[in-house]
Amino acid sequence: MRILIVEDSRINQFIARDTLVKYEIDCEIEFAMDGEEALQHIYGHSIDLVLLDIIMPKLTGLQVLEHLHTTKMKDIPKIIMLTTISDSKILKACFDLGASDYIKKPFEEMDFISRINSTFREIENDQKLKQNSQLLEEQNAKLVKVNESLKEAQYHLVQKEKLVAIGELAAGIAHEINNPLAFVISNFTNIRQYVDSFENFIKTIMSKIEDSSLSLEEFKKVAAELWEKSDMTFVFEDFPELITDSQKGLDRVAKIVNSMRNFARLSDENYFEYVDIIELLEEVFIVVNNEVKYIATLEKNLQQCPPIYCNKGQIEQVFVNLIINAAHAIKGYTYAGSGIIKVETIPEKEFCVIMVCDNGSGIDSEHLNKIFDPFFTTKPVGQGTGLGLSISHNIIVDKHQGKISVESNPGEGTCFKISIPYSHDEVVE
Repeated sequence: MRILIVEDSRINQFIARDTLVKYEIDCEIEFAMDGEEALQHIYGHSIDLVLLDIIMPKLTGLQVLEHLHTTKMKDIPKIIMLTTISDSKILKACFDLGASDYIKKPFEEMDFISRINSTFREIENDQKLKQNSQLLEEQNAKLVKVNESLKEAQYHLVQKEKLVAIGELAAGIAHEINNPLAFVISNFTNIRQYVDSFENFIKTIMSKIEDSSLSLEEFKKVAAELWEKSDMTFVFEDFPELITDSQKGLDRVAKIVNSMRNFARLSDENYFEYVDIIELLEEVFIVVNNEVKYIATLEKNLQQCPPIYCNKGQIEQVFVNLIINAAHAIKGYTYAGSGIIKVETIPEKEFCVIMVCDNGSGIDSEHLNKIFDPFFTTKPVGQGTGLGLSISHNIIVDKHQGKISVESNPGEGTCFKISIPYSHDEVVE
């Protein structure tokens, strides 16, 4: 500790110094004769404790306190006033300006030492608090960096799991697109032929119109024969149907592509919007259709719920994962085509509840409490990452302040219950 004794009396300086030495107070001692010299020491050195006389030439002790208070020095040392004054107003003014104690002159040794020791303990406590505060700030800064790294890693895991799902769905999506496209291409072959028939019929009729030698009756007869020969009655009946059917096929392709694009896009994890859960699920059904249709019947009971405030891409990922898992649980367990996946929405007061149930193999009770753990999977090696349900739990519970639970009986099937609040405060970090 470093003590500055500010006293215009050399005798009082030496008495204070000798008392500190006598009682083996571990400190370095400096002296100042007046307030100006005291301020030079305080600003120029690292002083822990100032013993400050009130009545001094040039600047009084009270003025020194006012100066320190006005300049708002960052680390003001502890200050004990030395005084013969017993005026409570002056002492109060000293305390108001930052003094921590006072010692009466002439010094009484035990009182002097006890107040010095008490102040030293305060200084040590303050230093410990400051060190602890600095340590906490450093640890907090490290934790912030770790948290940012974890958030980034979690974001990449979510995207990786989405890419895994896209990889599994890609062949089925291509097949889903190929069917209507093949149908449309076949239709357009017929449409091209019909257009050629229209063109030939019109050109022939136009040439007959220009033939001035034909009477009206002869022209009608030629036109009727050409109409029959070109089978224009059938062409005019079939042509609109081909256009309508082709439009439906192209609309189907557009829906598949749009749904897949929405699912595949890398969405901002903090972007939330109000979403109609039925529209969201219908997009999901399109994406997973080829994975499900040869394995199970998809039964839908979708009651209208108020819009939910959510990250659409994340919620889509949850339901794609759950439905694909249901299809995998059914595949190879039930007879082909006898599998059932039920998806139901239930509007409740604060939550939109979505049930995803299947009649697949079910989950053993010993595994049931582990299914939301990262990397836990009962699938064969090479199938699944063990992250799908863990990520789904994080999305529903942590990101959306919702709930997810599961009930399952081996040999009977599994049912997931997801509750998503219609609104919540903010995204949970």
